[in-house]
Amino acid sequence: MPINLDSCIAGVFTPGNIGASSGLPPVEPVYISRPGAVMFEAASAAAVVSAWVTYTVAINETATAADAPSSTISVFAAAVVEAGTAADTVDATVTSAPVYATWDAGTVTAVTLSGGDLVAANTGTTSTSQGAHVASAKGRTTGKYYFEVQWTTLGGGANLGFGIGTTASTYSAMGANATVGNMVFRNGNVYANGSIVGGLLGVQIAGNRVDVAVDLGARLIWFRGVSGFWNSTVNAANNPATGVGGVAIPAGTMVPFCTFGGSGGAANNVLTANFGASAFAHAVPSGFTSGWV
Repeated sequence: MPINLDSCIAGVFTPGNIGASSGLPPVEPVYISRPGAVMFEAASAAAVVSAWVTYTVAINETATAADAPSSTISVFAAAVVEAGTAADTVDATVTSAPVYATWDAGTVTAVTLSGGDLVAANTGTTSTSQGAHVASAKGRTTGKYYFEVQWTTLGGGANLGFGIGTTASTYSAMGANATVGNMVFRNGNVYANGSIVGGLLGVQIAGNRVDVAVDLGARLIWFRGVSGFWNSTVNAANNPATGVGGVAIPAGTMVPFCTFGGSGGAANNVLTANFGASAFAHAVPSGFTSGWV
């Protein structure tokens, strides 16, 4: 009998349903489903299977320049490392540690150095050509600098002192009257470019420490002794931070100097400098660089 499949509900038709009541020969069971369902039929030797088989496959192909991405790919937590080139622009500032000055071993005369080239001891007696200075490469024409020098051992010599001079100044000229530069001597006198300024610090003894503040922009220098006052034993108004009471510095590229010898000179005087490599004994004036760099 005819079967209207569109009106059938999904089910199973067996020989008892079809054929036996119609007088027709029994048929094989047929499983019928609505569209989208699966229809099962018992196979026979003559049956032909007609079916679509779908496989899930991954196809890999080498990309070419003409390929166009069909989707957006997001990458998370990825690190990109690229070798630098000469054209790269640095977007950060690297600050190097300062290199502080020392006495220059290559330019000393009748002086031995120790303590990292910060301790200077003279080997001569009355010769005026004895001394040490910082290397010319550390010569400065601008900036504000602070350093300290200690009278470690005092023997004799009118030229025994320290300060700053030009890179062309000589030990004899600096030891005589600070030509060309500025010096404080063991008797406390301060000289500037060949002339005495005055007995600003008083007589010095072994163990005393003198602070030196140099303002090369204003071309002024200050010395501070045990009194605690700058360029004076009594005047508290003098102050490198405010520019008051400084002694004039002559023109030129300046470096720290020390000298020995002269009248009454003796060997083994010792001066110890601190150009900033270690902590200072006293406070650095406001606005000044801590050390000679």
